[in-house]
Amino acid sequence: GWQDAAVAEPSKSQVKKAGSTMRKFFRGELPGHDAVDRAMAAVETIEAFRAAHATPLVSANNGLRSMLRTERCPVEVSQRLKRMTTILDKLRREPTLALASMQDIGGVRAILDDVAQIRRVEARLMRNRPVVGYSDYITSPRASGYRGVHVVVTYGEADRPIEVQLRTKVMHEWAITVERLGGNLGQNFKQDGDTPVQRFMAVVSEAMAIEEQGGEPPLDLVRRISRARAEMLPYLEGNR
Repeated sequence: GWQDAAVAEPSKSQVKKAGSTMRKFFRGELPGHDAVDRAMAAVETIEAFRAAHATPLVSANNGLRSMLRTERCPVEVSQRLKRMTTILDKLRREPTLALASMQDIGGVRAILDDVAQIRRVEARLMRNRPVVGYSDYITSPRASGYRGVHVVVTYGEADRPIEVQLRTKVMHEWAITVERLGGNLGQNFKQDGDTPVQRFMAVVSEAMAIEEQGGEPPLDLVRRISRARAEMLPYLEGNR
C-alpha cells in the first residue's frame, strides 16, 4: 500500500529496539504488565520506519523506468511497500535478522522480454546506484524453483535500501502461479519447503528455463514433471 504522509523517521537504534521488542513479544518473553503497550509502541515505530521507505521507493521506480527506456526495454514496472503483517512475520521467522538491516521493505520490479535484457538492465543499475545487496537466482535458482535477479540499491538522503527485482515474463508467470496456488490453499509456497506443490513447481521451473533459452526439456525431466504432478494431485484434493 501507499504511504505518502510525512512521518517522523525513527533512528536506527529505535528501529533495532522495536524489532527486538516485537520478537520478545512473539515469544511471550516481554516482562511486566505493560507488555501489550510496549508492543504497540514498537509497532508504531516499525510503521514509521516502513513509511520512511515510501519516497525513496518512488525515486527507485522513476530511476528504473529511466534505465529501461535508455536500454530500449519494455517499461513494465510495479512497486510495493512490504505490508506490516509481512514485516512482523519475517521478524518472527528470522530471529537473527535485524529490522534496521531488512533490505526489501521497499521493492520495485521490472518484467523484461528475455535474460539478455535482464543482464543489460542489471549492469546499468550496478553502474548507476550504490549496490548493497545482490542475488542472481537465474544462475543459482532457489530450491523452490524461483528465478530472477534481485539488486538492492540505495535511494534518498538516508540511503534507504530498495530491492529491484528483474524477471522475464516466463519467470514472472511462474512466480504468480506459485502465489496463486498458495493463496488458494492458504499456504506460503514462496518460502523454501518440501510440499508436493513446491516439488512440482520446482521441476516445472527447470523445464520453463530450458524452453525460454530455446531448448527442449530432456525426457528425464518430462518424466520427473509427470511423477511430481501425480504426487501433487492427491495433495491438492486433500487441501480443498
